[in-house]
Amino acid sequence: MSDADDPRNMSSDASARVPHLLISIGGLALVSQSVVFEGAFGLVTDPGVSGGLRDVLSGGLLLVSTICLFGGVYLQIRTSR
Repeated sequence: MSDADDPRNMSSDASARVPHLLISIGGLALVSQSVVFEGAFGLVTDPGVSGGLRDVLSGGLLLVSTICLFGGVYLQIRTSR
């Protein structure tokens, strides 16, 4: 069995992708929250939702982005050791 076919290498490779995926998702959520709900760059003037729902969606995206970014960075630091 070659090293490429070894299941241990595949799980290691897959686990190395998880931090990058979390960081990408967190970054995308943060950018979309900033552009859509905070009016950054003036690209979206009205997201089309009411005040209360707008606050919930904005806060939810901010929470998701924070968790994904910190989780991805933590996992990347932990697996690099």
